Amino acid sequence: MLNFTTRGRLQAASALIISTVLVLFVALFGGSSASAQSQPLPTSVPVTITKLSQPGTLGSAATGEPLSALPAGATPIRDVVFDYYLVENTGADGTADIGTIEGQRDAASLTPATATIPGSPTGSFPATSPAGETTATLPRGLYVVQEDPTSVPAGVTAAAPFMLAVPLTNPTNLDEWLDHIYVYPKNSQIDAEKTVENAADLIVGDTVTWTINADIPRVENPAYNGSNARFIAPDYFRIDDTLQADQLVLDPAFNAVSNTGIRVTAGTTSLVEGTDYGITEDSSTSGANTYQILFTQAGREALAAAVNLDPIAKVSVELDTKVLAAEVIDNTASVFPNQNSVTQNEPLVTPAEEVRYGSYNFQKDSSDDALTDLSGAQFRVYSNLDDAEALTNHLEPTTGPTDGLWETDASGQISINGLRHSGFADGESFTEADPRYITYYLVEVQALDGHQLLAAPVPFTVDETTGASTPWTSDETIVNQATTGAFVLPLTGGSGTAMLTIAGILILAVVLFLARRRSASEA
Repeated sequence: MLNFTTRGRLQAASALIISTVLVLFVALFGGSSASAQSQPLPTSVPVTITKLSQPGTLGSAATGEPLSALPAGATPIRDVVFDYYLVENTGADGTADIGTIEGQRDAASLTPATATIPGSPTGSFPATSPAGETTATLPRGLYVVQEDPTSVPAGVTAAAPFMLAVPLTNPTNLDEWLDHIYVYPKNSQIDAEKTVENAADLIVGDTVTWTINADIPRVENPAYNGSNARFIAPDYFRIDDTLQADQLVLDPAFNAVSNTGIRVTAGTTSLVEGTDYGITEDSSTSGANTYQILFTQAGREALAAAVNLDPIAKVSVELDTKVLAAEVIDNTASVFPNQNSVTQNEPLVTPAEEVRYGSYNFQKDSSDDALTDLSGAQFRVYSNLDDAEALTNHLEPTTGPTDGLWETDASGQISINGLRHSGFADGESFTEADPRYITYYLVEVQALDGHQLLAAPVPFTVDETTGASTPWTSDETIVNQATTGAFVLPLTGGSGTAMLTIAGILILAVVLFLARRRSASEA
């Protein structure tokens, strides 16, 4: 036999264990013992447990009778297994038989923390159904009932173990026993999501902000009396965020003492690093860095204060990260809302959120089909037409040239890489009508040798279909006009000057000839 406190399954001191179902003893002793005993004492009774989430307000104590409707805001929790432990000697014909006056008297002084129970469960209820229900028939006795910690779903905090007496006096008809006992233990159940803001972050190298929003666990206060706190602090709370090292990096870089790139709030209260929570960097997984935000006792008390002030309050973590790669980058977060989630290594994982950055390939060509070397043309990229025409505020993604000046190779190819997808930002797709939609502009700032500059900026958009690199595929061909025809001006020192010189010499020769003839005739 073991005292329940030695089994390591209680998550708090025995004061937390006086759960709502213990109030069932009120029903047990609510009527005359002699009157109840006048009815045949059941040898076994079916017990139905309905597993529910903890709503924002605490319900009334259980009576063992079925509820006409579930508490407002409570939802069923499926797949939870309840184990029951027969308290020593409380079964039929035991020295503390719950069906005797002496057994009832002894039971009234017990709690889950003080009851002596076996080292392994006496039995288990089937896993709860989608309606949160499970039923088992229990022989007469006093039981400690607790959730199997391995069955607790992610994001759920197990209810405290509770006492269950079989049978129970019918609280409505005090001269009979309940022929079916109904119990409604409630769990704190949370949800979490991750969002991202990057509408204004157009290039690789920009800093984007990810936000994790998680419900604060509503852990029922077993000592709630209507004037004190309804909810108490969870026994553990941690949020992990893993960044792939080749895609994202914390910005500013991690610091063991203070991190301005990570901010935490509980409800409307900003929490303080080093007081309410600590941050560690775990680089044990190759190619990844995990940032663990572990709440201190003070931080967990702040969570309880927030949820007591507002039952739907959330805990929020903001992370600033620098984008390193021109690709689709997924990111999730893991929330450990209680110690059991750590023990079972079963955090609540948020749905993936993503940012999308990509490329666009241009093929440079010449109107002169005989030209084979297309190197040397230079370009800049702009995020709007006004900047493109004014040649101001060009873009410089860190995956491109350091000065934001792209130049064609001999084949005429250029890849403008590191740009945010035109129609995707803040975790969602949108059309050109959305102000977040971006059309980029390519401007030629140096033409191919012997060619004219492009006459106007070239608009283009980036999405998942552009910028193919294996094999390299052109998204658009731009042709430069060779300097021929109307683009050719007379050359300085060319044929025009030569003709004038020749004409001058001829005139001079004629003048000399005429002068000599005149001299000869006068002689």
